[in-house]
Amino acid sequence: MEKIDWKKARFVVKGWRLGDYFRQFSIVAAGIIVTFWGSDRITERSRQKEVHAMMQLVTEELEHNRKELHEIKSLLDIDVHMSALLIENKMDISEIPTDTLWKYGQYFNNMNEFYYRTDALDVLKGSSLMQYISDKRLLQDVLQTYFQLERIKKDVTDYYGVKTNTIMTIAMTQKSKKVLAADRTFRDEVSELLQCDSFINFTIMVQGFLDWDDFASLDQMLDKQIQTLKAKYK
Repeated sequence: MEKIDWKKARFVVKGWRLGDYFRQFSIVAAGIIVTFWGSDRITERSRQKEVHAMMQLVTEELEHNRKELHEIKSLLDIDVHMSALLIENKMDISEIPTDTLWKYGQYFNNMNEFYYRTDALDVLKGSSLMQYISDKRLLQDVLQTYFQLERIKKDVTDYYGVKTNTIMTIAMTQKSKKVLAADRTFRDEVSELLQCDSFINFTIMVQGFLDWDDFASLDQMLDKQIQTLKAKYK
């Protein structure tokens, strides 16, 4: 009978156990790696959905802000047109038709403000989503657009601040008897304003008070940004 080599047998057994251990370990390790990889994929997909939804809100907000820009620009255009008409007529409204005065009558009493929204941008800034926007150039362009909106708002606020102060100062110094006169017409009110040096001086500086080209530039910027965001996050 052949003698058994127990040393060799122990080596084979140990070798088998060690190989089996590594094989089992590899299976477990691979399972863990796949689990984490799958979890990361799900997390990233969920995060990108949040980014997508947030950027759609930003797009809608910019569309709203563009409409607000158009509205304030329409009011400012009235001021520019009426001031030019008054300067052309040397502050004499006798030759200006009444319907024209009514059409641009807001020039004499409109004291407005430019409002734009930042709710969506504020939420984006307050969340951790901003860091997951891969296109940093796009993000920079969005922030720059809001910066320009704020700059225009400041300019408009300064303009209407001067206008409000001018008109209100004149209104507070008028005699109540004249203001309450039953036969007082809109043309009378305008004529009285044009007798005040402060209002005449304001009228002369209207066209140069703001850089009107900035409004067109911002409108183009908003349009371009909105179209870009719609294409990327449709």
